Amino acid sequence: MPKVSVVITAHNYGKYLKQCLESTLNQNYDDYEVIVVNDGSTDNTTEVLQEYENRVKIINLPGLGLAAACNRGIAATSGEYIIRLDADDFFDENILLIEADYLDDHQNVDLVYPDYYLVNEKGEIIEHVKQMKVGEELKLLYRNPLAAGAMFRKKKFKELGGYIEKPGYTEDYDFWIRFATKYKVANINLPLMYYRKHGKSMSSDHRWKTGAIRHVKEEFVKTKLSDMLKKIKILAIIPARAESRIDGGKLALRSLNGKPLIAYTIEEALKCRLLNRVVVSTEDEEIAEVAKGYGAEVPFFRPKELSAEGVSVELVALHILDRFKEKEKYVPDIIAILHVVSPLKKEYHITEAINTMLIFNVDTVISATNNNSFHWRPGPHGLSPLFEKRLLKHEREILYEENGAIYVVKREVLEKTMNVIGKSVAHIEMLPSESIHVDSEFDFWMAEQILKRELKLRSQEG
Repeated sequence: MPKVSVVITAHNYGKYLKQCLESTLNQNYDDYEVIVVNDGSTDNTTEVLQEYENRVKIINLPGLGLAAACNRGIAATSGEYIIRLDADDFFDENILLIEADYLDDHQNVDLVYPDYYLVNEKGEIIEHVKQMKVGEELKLLYRNPLAAGAMFRKKKFKELGGYIEKPGYTEDYDFWIRFATKYKVANINLPLMYYRKHGKSMSSDHRWKTGAIRHVKEEFVKTKLSDMLKKIKILAIIPARAESRIDGGKLALRSLNGKPLIAYTIEEALKCRLLNRVVVSTEDEEIAEVAKGYGAEVPFFRPKELSAEGVSVELVALHILDRFKEKEKYVPDIIAILHVVSPLKKEYHITEAINTMLIFNVDTVISATNNNSFHWRPGPHGLSPLFEKRLLKHEREILYEENGAIYVVKREVLEKTMNVIGKSVAHIEMLPSESIHVDSEFDFWMAEQILKRELKLRSQEG
């Protein structure tokens, strides 16, 4: 029986498959087998595999999807250690030797993963990617390291129950979040594989990826943290003072595509099953009546001294908490502050923010937008670049811009520090089209165009 089993998943990557197989079969390590799962390929994948049928084991599937292909391939392995590879990527000749020796020498580690080279379609190196060390540098698994190239103990994979086979599910993030919260993982700071970035790669669809990660978090909380969820109380606070930020009227009541601005936040909050109560904080009777009309609570008015411009949202939230404790003995565990000036946030964003807090046990979760534009800062001679050299987007560290839509904070942190931002902060990612913050007529117009487009798409689908 071999020590290591390499599982290659292939679906219509025939033009890359030969390089992938050659890199696998020319390792500086002898004790391994190679299993290729051809999952319904319609290109020349079958023809390429015919050249290697005496050197690898081939499993043909009718197109079940990546998770199922991985599960079927791993079920057919004989090795103690498993390492995955996608057919469009390829290995360094020493990856099996180095990672297998590491697991042999570190019995307390159940998964080891390397750094990698990002390559273009031709296989030319674009960048050396140094992965974060999960559990050390990276305490919160908001994105997973590459699944390809990671070697793990097969018995631990079986204990987890394998990959979850669901349509539209990101099996890699699910696997990592379940594995890393239960077992010890380690990083080898060497680039031992080559990850090909091209237009057809599954990870290129950012909207799909953020939605899939959101779904994984929801399933994790349902299956692993359901008992905790039954015991905690989560309060949503929607601050809505009678400000006239744009046209002189009350911003919260301004009509946006036929509804008052505040209605969008209330409606999405009420859809969120994790919230126990949805409360609007305002000093204005008209805003209060509209808020009640859309289903929110307005149990008391905000004092005038807390309604002036520049008053922090923390003081507003603490006022609500004090009154609830005094009047109803109601003490929530988690506070979700939802701002009306971000009308494009959805119930699933609120749910993901709460789920993120429950999974990673952080002080605060904020909503943010990926922003990898080239940044400058004031310097002695004008502007200085934030980065030492002008890099392409994929070569930079990921930057996130706080979008002001959602802040989820533990009540005890808010009361102790009088700040919604605690020591440990996680985030959820919202797309730029979901992150419009209404501060001007242009923002209002943009939000209206996006909402009109959403309605048009829904009518076409329905």
